[in-house]
Order: sequence, then structure tokens, then C-alpha cells
Amino acid sequence: MGWFFAAVLLGVLLLGLLLTHRLRRSRRPDEPPLDKGLIPWLGHALEFGQDAASFLSDMQKKHGDIFTIQAAGKFVTVLLDPRSYDAVLWESSSKLDFGQYARILMDRMFDVQLPDYDPKKEKAMLKTTLQNKNLTTLTQAVSFNLRTILLDSSKVHGQWEEEGLFHLSYSTMLRAGYLTLYGNESKNYEDVSSQAKDRAHSLEVYQRFYELDRLLMKAARSNLTTAERKKITICKQDLWKILSVEKLNSRANRSVWLDSYKQHLVDLGLDEDMQTKAMVLQLWSTQNNAGPAVFWLLLFLLKYPSAMAAVQGEMEKILKSKNRATGKVDWISQEILDGMHIFDSALKETLRMTAAPFISREVLQDMSLKLADGREYHLRKGDRLCLFPFISPQMDPEIYEEPEVFKYDRFLNSDGTEKTDFYKGGQKLKYYTMPWGGGLNVCIGKDFAINSIKLCVFLLLSSLDLELKDPKAEIPGFDKERYGFGMLQPDKEVIVRYKRKDQ
Repeated sequence: MGWFFAAVLLGVLLLGLLLTHRLRRSRRPDEPPLDKGLIPWLGHALEFGQDAASFLSDMQKKHGDIFTIQAAGKFVTVLLDPRSYDAVLWESSSKLDFGQYARILMDRMFDVQLPDYDPKKEKAMLKTTLQNKNLTTLTQAVSFNLRTILLDSSKVHGQWEEEGLFHLSYSTMLRAGYLTLYGNESKNYEDVSSQAKDRAHSLEVYQRFYELDRLLMKAARSNLTTAERKKITICKQDLWKILSVEKLNSRANRSVWLDSYKQHLVDLGLDEDMQTKAMVLQLWSTQNNAGPAVFWLLLFLLKYPSAMAAVQGEMEKILKSKNRATGKVDWISQEILDGMHIFDSALKETLRMTAAPFISREVLQDMSLKLADGREYHLRKGDRLCLFPFISPQMDPEIYEEPEVFKYDRFLNSDGTEKTDFYKGGQKLKYYTMPWGGGLNVCIGKDFAINSIKLCVFLLLSSLDLELKDPKAEIPGFDKERYGFGMLQPDKEVIVRYKRKDQ
């Protein structure tokens, strides 16, 4: 057995040498500024995880728009100059890879392992299921499903109710989105008994989903306690039962997206258990951003009366011009949705202030990165490269005057057309806000998400009297652990009052 212990000892020594080499890493002349932090190996992991926006802003002030930090043994180069983002977004996947880190997160968060996962091929395959004629079908379906969720005919009209605005927004959007993509109880949207079943079933899905969502950020960072690991396992098991392939196959009005994705999983050679786990992953991927977006937009409109008046005035004008004075949301066409320029500006402003995804790539080979100002830096194989558009362009005071203030018309020209001219350092920006990502990995469901948000807000404002319980309540801060994962969520609830309008 001596050879065995000798091999183990050799392995330990080699590992020690490797770690020592990494801990001794120093900046080379052609590399970005290096900040390893005070704690060996751990580096800046704690500050990064606790409040990425504040930490990276501090690093930017210290080092400039590009720098490398150490976090939990990983070296991450952060680029914060939107003029140079194209150098990353359009780089070959043989140099900068998105799929590697995505596979890590899928496993940590959802227990999903996809062999030969290629995000580019998957997106190309699913893109058509969310656009063109399929977009029209999905928009019609989500319109019906929003009405099912929000306009429950069994409730007493004219009676005021109180609810958390975040819960109202998140639950409404997730439930309607789930029914739209994953199917209904029956083909007839107008069947009252089927609507009741859809409301009950989608509420169960939302409740399990919300419990899971509370723990996913810690799971992504491998920070779950023993009790939390047990809880997240139970949450996932409950959702696996609800979203089993067998049960999904029996649902009516399934989307083309769902059937195409299921066939994609079969083609990858996955068994039904892994297919089911992937369905839970996709529920989160497709539904975790729209609800928070509706929450922030409604909150800003409720807090800024001039913005609310402008958005509602545009809605009323469009409906009257199309002879849709009844205001029924299921009558709204794509043409009408695309004509809501004031709404579009308010939504863009909302997303500018509250969308905070990381755009991450694994560096697969030693390479150079040339910035817009002519500087060129060497990147090392095995490092990670990260863009954080929330800091710049979205909250950059050089690009936006008072970036922390909501201005519903910020993205409108004086003649009411869309404003796209924004500058940094005297240079017009291609990327002046990036809630949907960019380049090769831009969100393929963007158009459907925008349509869904518009329809939800329209239905809420046209069908309900909605007001803040406390008009003086402050706009809440952000749940800081959400930085990097899409739409931010509030750190506390905001209570609203609402009742059905007399039609």
C-alpha cells in the first residue's frame, strides 16, 4: 500500500504548489490592474457577494474601467466601459465562452447536467418559437391568461383589497407566463371551470417557485446552510412533481416553445428525470425577470403622478383611435403595443435603473483585449471576464443626468420619437442600456417579455383602481444578493390598495 500513500502525498504536494503559484500571482506589464484583496485565496469574494454594485464601483474609482480581482480562488477581470463591450460580446467562443459558467450555475441551482450543452445552438433552435407568428400566438395567450389571473369573476366587485405590490406583480406575471408557455387545463380559455383550475394550479406553482427563488442566489454562490439545503431540495422536488414530463404532456394549449424544448432535451439523450429538472430551470429562466419589472414600473408610476398621467393618457388615446373604447386587453394588437412610445420610454427607464445582470465569459486561451481608446490588455487562460452594464452605461452620470432619478421621458425626443443618442467621452454609444444583454447572447424572448409586461400593466391600470396604501412610503432599496442575476428585487414589500373598476 506504500505506493498508494506515496501517490496521495504527491497529489497533495502538486496541489499545494498549484495553489501557491496562484496565490503568488502578480500583475504583468500588459495586464489590467490586479487587486487580490487581503485574504489569501478568498480575496474579495465576501464584498463581491454582499454588494457587487458598491464593491465594483469602488474598484472602478481605484483602478479605472478595467481591473482584475481575486474572488474565492478565481481571477475575474471586470470591464466597465460600454464603448469597449463589443470586443467581448462578439469575440469568438473559442476564446471567450459563455457555456462553461452556465453549466456550473445550472448544476448548482437546479441539479441540471446537460451533456454537450451549446447555448448558441440552443438559442438558435428556440429563437423562432418566440418570434414572428409564434410571438402573435403567445401574446394572445398571455392576454387571456392575465385576464384569468387578475379578473376573477368570483370576487366581489368594488371591494377594496390590500396586497404587497411585489407579490401582486410577481405572482401575476409568473402564473400567466407559466400558463402561456406550459399550457392550460383545457383548450377553451373562456371556460369558467377551467379558469378556476388554472388559477388554483398556477397559484400552487407560484408558491413553490417563490420558496425556491428565495434560496437560488445562495445556491449559485454555494452559500446554503444545512437547513437551507434541505429546504431547497424539498422545493425542487415539489416542482419536479408538478412539472414532470408526463404531466406536461397532458396539458392543453402548450406553446411551440415548450414542445420544441422538450424535443431538444430528448435529442440530447436526457432521461425523463433530467428533462423534468430542466423544465424547472426554464421556468425560472423565462419567468424570474418579468414580475419584478412590472413591480418597479408600477411603483415608479404610482410615485410619479406625471408619469402615470402620461402613460394612462397614451393608453386612452390609442384605444380611442382604434375604436377600442371598452379597453379590453385581449383586443390589443401588436401594432397598438408597438405604438406605445411613452410606455416604452417609461419601461426602458425602469429597466435602466433596476436590471443588473452580469455578462460573463470564461477565458479559454491566452488572448489580448483591445479597448475603444486603443489600450490593449492581456487576459490569461482560466480567468473569467465580466461586464456589469448596471454601473456603466445604465447608472453612469457621464451618460445620464441624475441617473438615480426616474424620468419617464428620458428615452423620448421632443417630437415623441425614441431617443437613441447617448454619449460617453464624446462618443455616441451603441450600448446605452443593456437589460436584455447584448451581442451573441442577447435575450431571445425580449419581444414576448415586453408584450407581456405591457399587457399586464395595461390590464391592471385599466381594470383596477390602484393606489399606494401610504403615498409617502419611500421607494425600497435593492436586495443586494440579486446583483448579477437579472432584474433586482426590493428589500422590502410595498403595500397597495386596489378594487375592480365599474366597467
